Amino acid sequence: MFAGTTKRRKGIDPQTSPRLPRFSGIPVGIDISPAVTGLSPTSLEPSPVPIRPQPAAYGGEARAIALDPPLAIERALEPPRITASRKRAILKRSLETVPALIAITVISSLVWGPLFVPVPFAIAVLSFHAYWLWRAQMMGIHAFKGFLLLRKHKKIDWHKRYDEHVAAGKGPVRWDDVSHIVIIPNYTESPEKLRLCLDSLAECEVPEKIIAVLAMEEREGAEGRRRAQSLVAEYSGRLGGIFPTYHPWGVPGEVAGKASNENWAARRAKEIVVDRWGHDIETLTITSCDADTVFDRKYFSCLTYHFATNPERYRRFWQGPIMYYNNIWNVPAPLRLPHAIAGLNHLGRLSRTLLRNVFPQSTYSLSLRMAHEVDYWDPDIIPEDWHMFLKCYYNLGGTVEVDTMYTPIYMDGIRSRTYARTFVSYFEQARRHAWGCSDIPYAVQHVIDHPEIPLGARLRRLWALCESHFLWSTQWFLVTLGRVVPFLFVALGVADMPDWFRYVSHWLLAPCAATLLLIVFLDTIMRPKRPGNFHWWLFPFQYVQWFGMAAITFFSSALPALDAQVRLALGKRLEYKVTEKA
Repeated sequence: MFAGTTKRRKGIDPQTSPRLPRFSGIPVGIDISPAVTGLSPTSLEPSPVPIRPQPAAYGGEARAIALDPPLAIERALEPPRITASRKRAILKRSLETVPALIAITVISSLVWGPLFVPVPFAIAVLSFHAYWLWRAQMMGIHAFKGFLLLRKHKKIDWHKRYDEHVAAGKGPVRWDDVSHIVIIPNYTESPEKLRLCLDSLAECEVPEKIIAVLAMEEREGAEGRRRAQSLVAEYSGRLGGIFPTYHPWGVPGEVAGKASNENWAARRAKEIVVDRWGHDIETLTITSCDADTVFDRKYFSCLTYHFATNPERYRRFWQGPIMYYNNIWNVPAPLRLPHAIAGLNHLGRLSRTLLRNVFPQSTYSLSLRMAHEVDYWDPDIIPEDWHMFLKCYYNLGGTVEVDTMYTPIYMDGIRSRTYARTFVSYFEQARRHAWGCSDIPYAVQHVIDHPEIPLGARLRRLWALCESHFLWSTQWFLVTLGRVVPFLFVALGVADMPDWFRYVSHWLLAPCAATLLLIVFLDTIMRPKRPGNFHWWLFPFQYVQWFGMAAITFFSSALPALDAQVRLALGKRLEYKVTEKA
């Protein structure tokens, strides 16, 4: 099915070929043999290809690795001392309290600042308002720039552009050699939801280049296996390949969630696609996505072009702008606003060129070789996207960057089975995303451990991470309440603020309204057409909701972020919950 691949034999019917032996290194009960169903007509080697041993510390692999018995070493009694690992644990625990301490200090300053240090407080708040004005203007300008680039790139023939690149004598990887593994982690997702993602793969411009991996959870039992087998049979002739993997439950050291499932599925995919089918790891990408991801038709042809022509292909992530438009008209009106802001804010970040510090988000692509070099996703964390980037960035010498592809990725907005539950689900998902603040100790430790990376580069990347999470929990209070609370104290006669504070603050924040109007305009013309079953009398709520922006963003953004940071400081670990997207 794939042109340019090696070690492949023709003329064998996959339906009548013998059942594959299981891979060595796979725990009992994890059956990957359905991978042969409906795939490209390829005969596999009669015996498993030897698999690169994995570190014994990874519990899922350790059970299948025979280790030599440990040596007995006699040690003289020594006085207790703090070991290096203990020092790291202390540093990590201390850093986990920093986001919450900063948030509480900043928020509480709205009370003690006007009372005890009114002039320094006024200067500090006005400085933040000036900074916020700059951020708002940059966000609006780059969101509009991204909108124009989306329209422009929609018309590009990526194969033709590749041919032009070859004609220029730049010697890229052959177009026909590039293939794409797509990992689709899921747990209790309906077949209808998974079909949305699989249909977008099958209907893209290069479906023959795509190998879909249904990353199932073994704890679903027989029902999960039936669902996987049904989808494999349904899509086996429409893609270059499709097979399921079954992530075992209860592997020591793992945290339930997307990262641990993705880690398992990516390792199995490498064993199947590279070690057994004979694909070259140098010409494979791997894409992380969610079960509700719908790819643009040009996504994988665009990815093929960028991977094949970029000499830094093994040190790049590729990210498309994520828009939450799949079911936007079915989402409760108050939640359409944060979904719209999130999508256009993401587009604005990806469109920046000056002072650019971008992280991958949710659905992104990288080379399989790079994922293999860093030993894949860490299975003991919850927010896997930024963490995977940081892992690659620090462990590969600070040479890793994120490149933008202006081919949109569409995802579902939060919608549960009841109206009230939808708001709870949104809060839980926002808190889980904000749990990325747990990466701050990880990044600080790597800043210390990697002096080979220029100090400025290390600190810029760390600042981008910290800035995002510190603003997440504090900016709402500084912008929305930064003027209200101080003058409430003035009205009560318990504080005395400078007269110029009110006027300067007003003129700093007033221009932000222009950015808000631009966001409303872009969201209006970019979202899908209003469906026929959406009553006309509900349409005005699309605009009325913006007047409730302060209350909506408090509950959908500031409060979940503050919750996550306080939980992290108190050592209360977050449990991964699959978000309902009915």
